[in-house]
Amino acid sequence: MIKVKGGVTAPKGFLASGVKAGIKVSGKKDLALIYSEVPAVAAGALTTNRCKAAPVKVSLTHLNAKTHQSIIVNSGNANCANGKTGQRDAHAMTSGVAKLLKIDERMVLVASTGIIGQALPVEKIEKALPALVHELAKDKGTDFADAIMTTDTKRKELAVKIKLGASEVTIGGSCKGVGMLYPEMKTAMHATMLAFITTDASISKKMLEESCDEAVWGSFNMVSVDGDMSTNDTCFIMANGLAGNKKITGKDANYKKFTEAFKYLAGELAKMLAADGEGATKLVEILVKGARTVEEARAMARKISISNLLKCAIFGSDPNWGRIVASAGASGVDFDIDKTDVYLGPVKALSNGSIDASFTKDKARRYFKDKNVYITVDLKSGRSFARAWTCDFSKEYVTINSEYST
Repeated sequence: MIKVKGGVTAPKGFLASGVKAGIKVSGKKDLALIYSEVPAVAAGALTTNRCKAAPVKVSLTHLNAKTHQSIIVNSGNANCANGKTGQRDAHAMTSGVAKLLKIDERMVLVASTGIIGQALPVEKIEKALPALVHELAKDKGTDFADAIMTTDTKRKELAVKIKLGASEVTIGGSCKGVGMLYPEMKTAMHATMLAFITTDASISKKMLEESCDEAVWGSFNMVSVDGDMSTNDTCFIMANGLAGNKKITGKDANYKKFTEAFKYLAGELAKMLAADGEGATKLVEILVKGARTVEEARAMARKISISNLLKCAIFGSDPNWGRIVASAGASGVDFDIDKTDVYLGPVKALSNGSIDASFTKDKARRYFKDKNVYITVDLKSGRSFARAWTCDFSKEYVTINSEYST
């Protein structure tokens, strides 16, 4: 597997664009489009929040179609809590794109991100659609990545290439999200985190859904910035088959290789999200290992990742490992504290449930000053593990979120 340039347009047959529709007060790009030159199969993982935004509801319905060809995204407005008007506006986005691309509306997926409870300026979007379609190009993946951002400080995109038999398969992706970030997305087989993945792999819809579920479970669903689940969290993947590999129809060696690459790409994008958390100064990776099951490791890692007290301590370079132990104990996982070890990077803080004899605050404090902080909890009860990613809580986070809707 090698990294390549191009983001969502790196795979064969995918074009993208990003334009200014006037949704954002800043005047920056706020409307984006992905288009596959041939019909593709698609899968999606969407928020489990009961207060789902209109584009999520529309996309859940459209995902039932056999093939898809386009994804339209707006930033600057979540189109959430707008009732029937919101759903009408989301349909206006998909139908408008479909008409211009001369495809069925159900082949278009839609996503939105921004402030909740404000009417979507759909007339501005409709006015910008011709330019959005006209601008579609192979070299516009970066424009797409720019146009989906809200309070992100940098674009987030990546692409990788693998060999499946004699064929080269590419997977590309772009995502956004630095606040209201604690996804718990569920694959739909039948400031917000948005992720868009494209691939030229030939794979059945069912296997793409399975692969999406595996990739999202250990990547985007393991990120937290502030512990708040969005109404708009969305991850879409489209596969158009132009790589020409033998079609993946079961969980064979090619499926496993493809899914491992998908997991890697999703994991790297997830880390980008956490590192760019609103006001973040440090990326934090939490590894829980030695668990009896993956589910238990995951539950504990996620619980630790949303500890506001720990996140504040990390911002202040205060090696208060007791906050890690407290969160582990509150995770609902049944474990033996008297067998548990905790590491702050290379510094062992807890050994079999007691403070390690070699632990010193000065050594741990120096480590906590790093930009990348690694925390390990070893339960020594099994072979399962899980990773979660978060960031510190800074004063800037409070400033950003006390003025977000003004």
